[in-house]
Amino acid sequence: MAETTAQQPINSEAKATETTKSRHRSPNYPGVGLRGAVAKIVALYKADGLAAAPKDAALRHFGYSNPHGEAGRLLSALRSFGLIEEINDRIKLTQRGVDIVVRPETDPQRMSAIRKAAFSPQVYADLLKEYGSVLPSDTTLKSELIAVRKFNPKAVDEFVRDFRDTVKFAGISEYGVVESKVKDTKDDSGEGDQAHEPPKIGDFVQWESNGILKLPVPRRVRAFSDDGEWAFLEGSDTGVPTKELTLESPLIEKTAVQPPAAPPPAPPASQPSIPQKGEPGDILKALAPKMRTYNWALSGDFSAKLELYGEAQTAEDLDALADYVEITIKALKRSLKATVPPPTQ
Repeated sequence: MAETTAQQPINSEAKATETTKSRHRSPNYPGVGLRGAVAKIVALYKADGLAAAPKDAALRHFGYSNPHGEAGRLLSALRSFGLIEEINDRIKLTQRGVDIVVRPETDPQRMSAIRKAAFSPQVYADLLKEYGSVLPSDTTLKSELIAVRKFNPKAVDEFVRDFRDTVKFAGISEYGVVESKVKDTKDDSGEGDQAHEPPKIGDFVQWESNGILKLPVPRRVRAFSDDGEWAFLEGSDTGVPTKELTLESPLIEKTAVQPPAAPPPAPPASQPSIPQKGEPGDILKALAPKMRTYNWALSGDFSAKLELYGEAQTAEDLDALADYVEITIKALKRSLKATVPPPTQ
């Protein structure tokens, strides 16, 4: 009995050590690359459109019947890229996710949303800030991840594969890391942070929180709090976090309501429709697609402007335009809800 009793603590300690080793986990990182994540939200959009889907239904669209294991890793990855949000056990696309699945592949806003998604996971942002768009060899990268960032050696191969594919899919090597507006700043404790150029009074900005665009259109900064942590935008007395603002160009111009401009008269049959040599810039102007502009004054300083280029080719073109307008109206409604102050108790 004495021998058995003496061995018990040794066995317990060995089991504890074995359990500790088996629980060596890598830092938080997406369980899938961005290309695979986008494929999943495309499947969700094709099934349910822009409506919020019950979580179990969304998982079935993603190809899972059980919310645990791989399905849980996928949901975590989609959230880390800022593509989905979960509200009341329902899954819906963020504005970033909508821009990716709805807009054409060549749309600048879709490409911008994809690049922002690539920089959203902290470990991805850290590595891109450290190495830029030219990544080291797999051997060097894996050594860095295991020795410095404490990755589990069993998981590092999959991570490197997904990370490299994300960089390629987002076109970061083409546009450059600087294009992402991500900078490496450090506070007094030495911890890294993901930042961008701070706005100034008079700048137009967009407010993005957790991958969701909070403003339907950019607004101008009118003031800051004393500590600079909060910014106050035109049209609202509610402060927003300065660190969640990005510089943008104004999308809405304050213009009076004007009828659509009449198309220019057709040139006489005896004259060529394209200007001759010796008229700099005129040839490009003549070849540019026709543009029509519509303006509406809605209320106060709230106005809208719509520019149409060329001519619609199919009924699907008009349906797509209607979808974009619907998305914008929904974003406006969310913005109104976000700016309503909570009731005082």
